[in-house]
Amino acid sequence: MADWSMEEALRMALRLEEENFVEYEKNAAEATNPGVKSMFLFLAAEERNHMKLIREKMGQFNVKP
Repeated sequence: MADWSMEEALRMALRLEEENFVEYEKNAAEATNPGVKSMFLFLAAEERNHMKLIREKMGQFNVKP
């Protein structure tokens, strides 16, 4: 198992959430099926919430993005 520091783990988590958010937003914009578009918008919103939570944790542990 990797020996992660709090800083590394939080930065990696934020980066992955940001990448997923961008991809979901892109997919939503390209989707022609309303149900699929709605699903991607939902997933993007979830990623936005995750980013907020991670940034809060980063603040709690004094980790700069």
